[in-house]
Amino acid sequence: HEKKKEMKTLLDDAKHEFGRRLREESVGVIEYPPQDDRLASLWDLVDYNGNNMTTLAELDKMIVENYPQYDNKPAIMRAYHATDRNKNGFITKSEFRNFLGYLDYFTKLWDKFEKIDDNNDRRIDYNEMITHSEEIFGRKLSPEAASVLFHTMDRNNGGKVLFYEFCAHMAVLDKKDFTVGK
Repeated sequence: HEKKKEMKTLLDDAKHEFGRRLREESVGVIEYPPQDDRLASLWDLVDYNGNNMTTLAELDKMIVENYPQYDNKPAIMRAYHATDRNKNGFITKSEFRNFLGYLDYFTKLWDKFEKIDDNNDRRIDYNEMITHSEEIFGRKLSPEAASVLFHTMDRNNGGKVLFYEFCAHMAVLDKKDFTVGK
């Protein structure tokens, strides 16, 4: 059982490292903000049925087929929700530019989140927060400060910080808003 767990950890580490390297090599693959002609060609890829709006499924298909280095479902979901501000379930051409910026940002946050999540349960517990506070916030936190921050991030009070909670907190700290015109 211990060997199996060790192999799984090695495979997870290798997968994470491979994805990180692909993303590092792809810097600029999805530039932000994209040039208008590049944006138009990407829009044509994602809006293949020509209805001038796109769904999460269409965005996912475009990413899987054209940008596999960004094929990261939690990051795609966060980018989609951050972009769909009116919550109608569709991304319009004018919103699409923002989606690309969010996709890159949340993919990088996922990499950070994955490094912190020592037991690979897709949640950060208090001990992982303490252990990795310097990686997250750039400085080692006292247990008191970590506790306050942890409970601030844990929006649903579930005792674990989920990826969407981590993203919400980090986006505020990073002052991220890719909305055109802001």
